[in-house]
Amino acid sequence: MLRLAAATLRQRWTSFLGAFVALALGTTMIGTMALVLTATFGTPHPGPQRFREAGAVVAPVGFAGHPMKAPAVLDGELVGQLLAAGAVADRSFPLHLDDGEVTGHPWSSAAFAGYRLRAGRAPQAPGETVLTGADPQLIGRQAGRYRVVGVVEGRWFERAAFFTDAEAQRLSPGVNTLVSDLPAERLNALVAGRAVVLTGQDRTRIDPDDTGGAQALANAQAMAGSTTGLAACVAVFVVVATFAFATEQRRREIALLRLVGAAPRQVRRLVLGEAALIGTAAALLGCALAPVAVGPLRSWMVRHDVAPSWFEVPLRPLPLLVAFALGVVAALAGSAATLVRVSVIRPAEALRESAVERPGRVPVRLLLGGLLLVGAVVAGAVIASGEPYLAANVRKYQAVPVLYVGAFALLAPVLLPPLVRALTWPLRRSAKAGPMLVRENVLTERRRTAATVAPIVVAVGLVGTLLTVQHSADAALLARQRQEVHATDLVRAPGGGVAERLAGLPNVRVTPVTSMNVKIGTAEGEQLDSLRVQAVPAAAFGRTFTPVVRAGSVDALPADFLVIDEHAAESDGLAVGDRLVALLPTGVRAPVVVAAVVARGLGGDDAYLSASVAGAAQPTTLYLDGASGRLSDGQLDAVRDALAETGAQLTTQEAVLAQERAKAAQQADNAAVVVLGIALAYALISVAGTLAMAVAGRRREFALLGLAGAVRRQIVTVVAAEAAIAALAGTLLAGAAAVLTALTQHAALAHLLTGPPLAVAWPQLTATAALCAAVTLATAALCTARAVRPAATRAQ
Repeated sequence: MLRLAAATLRQRWTSFLGAFVALALGTTMIGTMALVLTATFGTPHPGPQRFREAGAVVAPVGFAGHPMKAPAVLDGELVGQLLAAGAVADRSFPLHLDDGEVTGHPWSSAAFAGYRLRAGRAPQAPGETVLTGADPQLIGRQAGRYRVVGVVEGRWFERAAFFTDAEAQRLSPGVNTLVSDLPAERLNALVAGRAVVLTGQDRTRIDPDDTGGAQALANAQAMAGSTTGLAACVAVFVVVATFAFATEQRRREIALLRLVGAAPRQVRRLVLGEAALIGTAAALLGCALAPVAVGPLRSWMVRHDVAPSWFEVPLRPLPLLVAFALGVVAALAGSAATLVRVSVIRPAEALRESAVERPGRVPVRLLLGGLLLVGAVVAGAVIASGEPYLAANVRKYQAVPVLYVGAFALLAPVLLPPLVRALTWPLRRSAKAGPMLVRENVLTERRRTAATVAPIVVAVGLVGTLLTVQHSADAALLARQRQEVHATDLVRAPGGGVAERLAGLPNVRVTPVTSMNVKIGTAEGEQLDSLRVQAVPAAAFGRTFTPVVRAGSVDALPADFLVIDEHAAESDGLAVGDRLVALLPTGVRAPVVVAAVVARGLGGDDAYLSASVAGAAQPTTLYLDGASGRLSDGQLDAVRDALAETGAQLTTQEAVLAQERAKAAQQADNAAVVVLGIALAYALISVAGTLAMAVAGRRREFALLGLAGAVRRQIVTVVAAEAAIAALAGTLLAGAAAVLTALTQHAALAHLLTGPPLAVAWPQLTATAALCAAVTLATAALCTARAVRPAATRAQ
């Protein structure tokens, strides 16, 4: 049968063009993303980064973490001794410039990370700065209250700004680290246990990212993993529809084989053999194209901060082997969905003159579609009742929208007849032959229409559902923040002394908040977890912060309180009243008690630590309010005057939330371009291939229309109208999947906050639908115009 299958493919290659294109593009997608995914594993920067050019570094005991979070400082007496011995002081402090937060350093420490001037000069005056990774055209312009005088190359681990040593000391009086060329033995003798001396590989301990860049790959890894799975699903959904149509086009041919003695078993083997040959050829082509597509994809990811600048994608055989295997499996799966139908084709059908599609159903396809629909409903219900927080994370909730879209794509042959009848109902009343012909063609050739509709459902549906999930999750996170944080004004990234300045203003209440990473464990030394906490004074609860309390109380908190969320309580087996030890970034081990358990955080850990336990860690945010609530205009003016010359910036909570939402939307759009853009392009090309295959099989029909008096323009108009109806039907089915996804997610989010927002991505869904419609109409019109021979259409 393989020899017969190969002969069939050679003679009727146009019938399998759509399936071949769909499989080749699907394998290309899978291979490309598999190569990217494998490249995200491992540690690309095993050596020191921030102090790679330094001989030895003196750091506070237990110092770890990014300086933007909770900088620790060295003892002043020790600093004086080491400076006298020729050491160079380094300061790392958060600062807010016009376009976001940066890490400030003195210029004298720039060389320790290998920074070199690309343009301009070093800072020489208090009001001057040098930026990392910036456009040289910024030289001479203002960045906040500082004038840019130079630009150095960027580094993956930080976005930094350099100042004169005196200005850095004014902004951050404490010294975070010291760099010395003295031998380690002499340094240890001078330090005498008051700090740690780091040399060689140990210098990675004080890097902003001590994993060597593994954390920086998190976005790329999540995107690549999601897209790889999504590509496999899209390939199967589209290929099943394409193979079903290809089989329908060959109904007479298969009936003729049955007429000359072929048994149903032999016909099934023939169909599977054709699928295996098509799948093998298409998978080989896809594996050849995947490495070519990696380069542009990698450049786009780096340019849009989806991956770090040093990210590289090496060519490895294993991902391509996996892509090849999945491509062949997708072909066999698509063909298997048609085996029942080809088995029941009767020999007598070879003698029929009518080419109208016979009534019937596709049991395998309907079964798969029904299972996917049931799976989407069940998965949504299970998540809503058991783990509703998953609905706030698009990557963890992705299965639900994909199941809905897959169900509607596979169930298209069943859903199309009533939908098309409704869409074409006005055409019934037309007295012209063209509208009637359009309606009857769409209704009678259900599988041909379904083959065009399925890729449109996949493209529009995935864009609509996944972006709906993302936008609703972002909106829910912001709504939760609005419900739990009540200060209207705040200061971000305040420098040293800012909190003291504001605390002296009359009738202005200042709530300092320090974000930091702490490790919690038992008194016996067993480490339980690493938490992202906010160090706050106890008085902040009920006034600035009002989290939803699940156990315990935030009233009358002890001085050593720790408030954790449900996730930490469940995963670590903690309860109210448990005594723990918190290891702070400064190295201090502080005893704490779990005073309350609050609702699980939507964007990560939702934990609070007593500010008295955190010690003298620099605040990362200052929340401001008045005795009666919001600050008056006069109080705001006084705050601005107090912040003058400090580099800190006064803003509002709403502005911060709007900025966070815009950033989240931008990240979602960036991910959508990769995750959904590739799937969209794949679906559009599949639509074009299917239409080309369908038009090639309608040449006799077009010739008959020409003999009946139809001119070329009329035939093209009829086919274009059919394509328009298919595009509209696919859009409506995709919209139904998006609405069901939004309602299912809304039911889950309702367990997490009051009145969760419902954010269906109508603009993106509409734009994608318009693009699909344009491609469908253009392809149908062009292919028909080429297929229709003017001589035949003019024949009488």
